Order: sequence, then structure tokens, then C-alpha cells
Amino acid sequence: MRLILVRHGQTDLNVQKRLQGSSEIPLNERGRQQAAETHQFVVKNGLVPTKIISSPLGRAIETGCVVAGIDISQYAIDSISAENKPSQVEIDDNLIEMAFGIYEQKNMDEENPAFIAECFDHPETYNPPEGGENYDQVVARAAAVVEKLRSRIASGEFGDSDIVMLVSHGALSHGMFEYLKKTPRSAYWDVDFNNCAIAEIFLSEDGKSDDYKFISDGFEKNW
Repeated sequence: MRLILVRHGQTDLNVQKRLQGSSEIPLNERGRQQAAETHQFVVKNGLVPTKIISSPLGRAIETGCVVAGIDISQYAIDSISAENKPSQVEIDDNLIEMAFGIYEQKNMDEENPAFIAECFDHPETYNPPEGGENYDQVVARAAAVVEKLRSRIASGEFGDSDIVMLVSHGALSHGMFEYLKKTPRSAYWDVDFNNCAIAEIFLSEDGKSDDYKFISDGFEKNW
């Protein structure tokens, strides 16, 4: 089997450089186009998923459906959610984006200009705002996703021909990269994982040689 991780497509808040975190923000038209082009990429490269495991947020669910080629024409635009989704999509709440509490959807240049540097330039010393998560919590959720998958693979749940696609978000995906490679917290944001980027995940039986590699850089760099 193969295991791939995809970041959702672009949203308006990505473009506006606002922290959307765990807020329910839909894809914009560019994000939907990115997901459609990513579908073409997975078809061309033999990576059409047989199983989708998504964040509960609509922007991730919709991205996963479009990338997988699932017909979502019966759904109204922006109506897809964990409660209103195609049956082919499995939800894992641990794949949700990092929560930024009281700062979600805010313009940080107006709210707290120093926060962006504190959060993204110095993750090793970051203190979250009220209602937000710290990096340890995000990495712990990423680890829970990985270990659940490792157990499911070991149990023989997936066949050799299965392609399992995880659909998540920027900060959570970087948390998974840290967990897999055991990199220092200071290096959390050293790689870019753009909208609709794809990473292939390699899980070893004992976790000692887990790895990942990027197989698509996605699209323009956004938050």
C-alpha cells in the first residue's frame, strides 16, 4: 500500500494571511482549481486514493473528494462538513488544524504584530494565545494519527494495492513531519508544504525508520 498526505486547497484567509486554525473556512475558487489540478496529478502518477481520511473541516474534506475524483455535485458550495460529506470519506479529528484561539481569523498586523514571529520564527519558545494549542499538542495529535495508521496497517486492514490519502492542514502536517523524522522543534517550519502539496509517508513496523518525501510541491505559497 501507499500512504500520502495532502494539504487542503487555498482559502481566502490563506491569501489574506489570517490565521484560520480550527475555524470552518471554505475553499475559494482558486483552491477548488488547485484540487482539480491535483486530481489530474494523482491520475497521471497512479496515486488515485482508494481510502480518504480527512480533517473534519470542510476545506479538507472537499479537497480530498475532488483530488480523489468523488462526485460532489449534489452538495451546495461550502456545505461540505464532517456531518455532511460523501460516505467514502473517513473523519479523523486529530487531523484538524492547529487552534489559534482568540487570534483565529484576525488580522495579526492589527491585533498583535509580534505574534507571527513568535509563532513561526521561534516555535521552540512559542506560547499560544487564549484558547490556542501549543506545538506539543499539535505534534501529539499528529503522532496519534500515525500510530493509529501503523496499527491498522499491521492488522492487515489495507491491501497491497490500496492508496490511503490523509487530508489535513499546514501546521498539523508539519507536526507529522517532525514526529516522523524526530527533527528539533526549531526546524518545524524549515520546509514549505503549500496548498495541495503532497507528501508520501513511509511507516516502519517499529517506528525507527519512518520517513516522508514530497512528491508534489503544490501551488503558490500561502499561509
